[in-house]
Amino acid sequence: MEGTWHYKLGAATYPWDDGKTKSFEQMLESPDLEDTFSIPYVSGPIQPVTRENEDPGRIRFDPLFHAAYGDSEAKVDVVGIDFLGQTLKVHRAVAPAFTRVAKRLDAVLKREPSLRPYLRGLGGTFVWRKIAHTQRQSAHSYGVSIDVNVKRSHYWEWAKPKEPVRWANQIPQVLVDAFEAEGFIWGGRWYHYDTMHFEYRPELLDPTCR
Repeated sequence: MEGTWHYKLGAATYPWDDGKTKSFEQMLESPDLEDTFSIPYVSGPIQPVTRENEDPGRIRFDPLFHAAYGDSEAKVDVVGIDFLGQTLKVHRAVAPAFTRVAKRLDAVLKREPSLRPYLRGLGGTFVWRKIAHTQRQSAHSYGVSIDVNVKRSHYWEWAKPKEPVRWANQIPQVLVDAFEAEGFIWGGRWYHYDTMHFEYRPELLDPTCR
């Protein structure tokens, strides 16, 4: 690994590139830092995602999340915030970004009150858990994610039939724009779509990180 960049996260040091050739599933299960940027995240007009495994942001390098937000439920520093009239628990460091999104969404609802049902019954902020059907830690574990109204969303695992994957969505563009403007990625940009899901990943929206 001579000449490879290394990054110090907490007390440990990790290579940018571990030198392994991996399938998409292997990158999900055992990524290095380079793998997390292997699929570019593209904002802008909503488009159906039809390319298999085009899931920008689903590859998460856990040591980075542990160093930034905490490596156990007890170490995640959560605070309560008001988000469109609902109290949500989020990570203290990301609370300002959530608050800015709420301000944007409040302005949207004043212009288009018909969109309010999408933002009722919000959930899935801080919950220390694994991703369904995996041993990978969910981004919700770190208090950096939020789910909008499940009844107005689509999730590939709930589709019948589940295979072949057929992208679906009804989340409006203006809501996605509000989140992305403040550093959140959207699960509707994924082939394995999860359109209720937004998570704070500003590094994926920063072209200099790419």
